[in-house]
Amino acid sequence: MTQLPVPPAGFLPSATVALVWYLILRSARASMGRFALLALPGTLAHELAHLVVGLLWLAKPTAFSVWPKRSGQGWVLGSVTFQGINLINGAFVAFAPLLYLPLGWYGLIRLAAPCWVHHQWGWWFGGVYLISMILFAALPSYQDIKLGGPSLLLYGGIGVLGWTLGSTVWRSGFH
Repeated sequence: MTQLPVPPAGFLPSATVALVWYLILRSARASMGRFALLALPGTLAHELAHLVVGLLWLAKPTAFSVWPKRSGQGWVLGSVTFQGINLINGAFVAFAPLLYLPLGWYGLIRLAAPCWVHHQWGWWFGGVYLISMILFAALPSYQDIKLGGPSLLLYGGIGVLGWTLGSTVWRSGFH
């Protein structure tokens, strides 16, 4: 029977505080000024991911903002406007902030947990806040899902078709 890997010492408290920071962010939405200030590092990271990947995928960014503004019933914390989003680049640009997930995980394992073990409480607490912001920044917004959804469906369809054709060729050609 295989044993599951044991997380490093300090992982559980670090992950717990990261979750608490996330919940604080969620509850701070009642006061937009407080929420925008707490979420600013994550908002900046989220929008920068869109901007950089948009530049790389030739989506032609035309505007960038991390200034909160009212939109209907809610608020928009930041935005990047593009002129060249299409089916080819839409998924990559819209879901670019997901690239932060490995960075957040790495931060928990390699930065926060060792600070906990070595009783570096200030660094640990600040680091867990920044890791929470990274994980918060990685989450796609409703607008991101709406914008990248058609492109993601296209790539998913191509993947399913490739898998189906590949498995058919593999079965018929090698058996």
